[in-house]
Amino acid sequence: MSARAITIDDLLAVPILNEPQLSPDGSRIVCTVTTVDREANAYRTHLWIVPVDGRAPWQLTTAPSRDTGPRWSPDGTRIAFLSDRGGDKQVWVIRADGGEARVLTSGKLSPSDLAWSPDGRHIAFVGKPAPETRADSDVRVISRLRYKQDGEGFWDGRWKQVLIVPADGGEARQVTQGDCDHLWPAWSPDGMHIAYTANPDPDADLTNVADVWTVPAWASGGAAAGRRLTRSLGPAQSPAWSPDGSRIAYVGHDNACWGATNWGVWLVPAGGGDVTCLTRESDRSVGHHLITDVRAHPSAGGLSWSPDGRRVFFMVADRGSTQIASVAVSGGPVRLETEGDHALIGCSVDRSGRRCACIESTPLTPGEVVVGDLGSRPAPLRRLTDMTAPALRGVALVPPERFQFESLGGWTVEGWVLRPSGAESGARVPAVLEIHGGPHGAYGHAFFHEFQLLCAQGYGVIYMNPRGSQGYGQAFTAATRHDWGGGDYEDLMRGLDHCLAAFPWIDPERLGVAGGSYGGFMTNWIVGHTQRFRAAVTMRSISNAYSQWGTSDLAYMKGFWEYPGEPWESPQFYLERSPITYVKQMRTPLLILHSEQDYRCPMEQAEQLFVALKKQGVPTLFVRFPNESHDLSRSGQPRHRVARLEHILAWFRTYLLAPAAEAAPPRPAARREGIAADGR
Repeated sequence: MSARAITIDDLLAVPILNEPQLSPDGSRIVCTVTTVDREANAYRTHLWIVPVDGRAPWQLTTAPSRDTGPRWSPDGTRIAFLSDRGGDKQVWVIRADGGEARVLTSGKLSPSDLAWSPDGRHIAFVGKPAPETRADSDVRVISRLRYKQDGEGFWDGRWKQVLIVPADGGEARQVTQGDCDHLWPAWSPDGMHIAYTANPDPDADLTNVADVWTVPAWASGGAAAGRRLTRSLGPAQSPAWSPDGSRIAYVGHDNACWGATNWGVWLVPAGGGDVTCLTRESDRSVGHHLITDVRAHPSAGGLSWSPDGRRVFFMVADRGSTQIASVAVSGGPVRLETEGDHALIGCSVDRSGRRCACIESTPLTPGEVVVGDLGSRPAPLRRLTDMTAPALRGVALVPPERFQFESLGGWTVEGWVLRPSGAESGARVPAVLEIHGGPHGAYGHAFFHEFQLLCAQGYGVIYMNPRGSQGYGQAFTAATRHDWGGGDYEDLMRGLDHCLAAFPWIDPERLGVAGGSYGGFMTNWIVGHTQRFRAAVTMRSISNAYSQWGTSDLAYMKGFWEYPGEPWESPQFYLERSPITYVKQMRTPLLILHSEQDYRCPMEQAEQLFVALKKQGVPTLFVRFPNESHDLSRSGQPRHRVARLEHILAWFRTYLLAPAAEAAPPRPAARREGIAADGR
């Protein structure tokens, strides 16, 4: 039987595995498996147990809910997790061998970040203990700068605190206090203290800085004052105590390049003192930076110590892959523990430090649970699940072909192409240039449904990591500073030229371009600076840097480093680097997709661009998605994700598959000085 083409419907049929957690003895893995409930237009997430010895995985929870954040008890007999069964999300516990789950919390705490005490008698978590403010009026009175956040909505006036709840049931007790968010709780080995991160500075909303703190877990009278261990210049997260309790490792950076700074592993004495960056010699960023359309913000899994306290394990971005790595506490180079072309998700290490588990995704696999032996280097990864195969069995998937080229300034840029498998020999096919967000994200060796879908519809797909992308070193990631639409634009155009020369099956007269977030900015920028594309799709985009500055949940931070100051300090820059400034030169048919609750790139960005193009008679379609955030393509309502893809296919079908004479847009009378119509 011949393989069939992938469809939009396959996006909803594939289960997505996440959050792998290896049991303390290394014998089992608990992970989450998310499926789509089509009738309810919702997602269901359940916990599954995956034995390491090769026995069949089995489903642990079955309620029609979203069960997430699983964490093993220290003795491996129970699993704590978060669930919205029954309404509000609460902390639950279930025996690892199955049975009825028990709820431990109540009310509107909005719990997250579970952590078991070393003796297994208590669970710390992050929650909002204060009652929501209720008033007779629905008028919002805003006094805090960071009053909204994409995906969460408007701030409800409650700060996140660390709480402790007995694992056998009982009242939750607040441990921290103060007017700031307290995050990432971690117990000391003796169970007497909890480390966390926070920034109680009254001006914290003006920065991304956070410090590592500790607080007594059993202070009399409830919440206790925390002790600040670090004086950070940048963010800090994921604290992890050394086995002897003398030191705390954490993930952070010093804001050397603000949001473009490589994240590293840092070390601070548990009693306070000088901090040390253990990964300073490495020119790679700790964490997970690869972008796909099947997972939103996949976890890197935090930090794990070796039992002897000599090494720390973590995940690192390395070109188009993520790998598990480690570094010696005494200093020295970062050591890669795994290798291969893949995206690893959620590094988890057992108590002995000999075994690791994670989710492994490749361009042909959405992600399966794998386990590796850290005693071997590189650790061979053994696949334990095959949950996505049934949905994709018989589906023709196209492996990417890698390319690289030298761009402006001598940078080497990496990219990939997908060639439609059904293309006739010698025939030229239309192609779509896809541009990732960030700009400090990256494409790589991970499954991307949209790319495979376009390929199945007869389009070649070109995607690359221009300057600004993570995984290629600090200087490369920081190279977009004060230059959005400059060298990054040149990288994309030169990369496209390289592909046209290297892959003669691409039709240069039938090119499309698409991107979301920063990729949407770049799509808008491109259609204002070249006419080489016959169609474009811009998603959750930026069109006006000036107006985004004060309406976005985070764009007001750009002036600290990414842009040369605030809009009133560098007004000309904000105008020059706004795609809407060049709207008179835009003639490419443009599909605008935007979410109405996008607080990262607010709706007004799409509205301005749509009105400007319509007034000029440019073929334009504006599609608005209600009750969706910036993450529509990855975690939006299933029906909206389907509608989004349907609009993309219809747009490219109209303008890229039709004969050139019918679909070619009119050429503009004016062009930006120095930029030719062919984009060079």
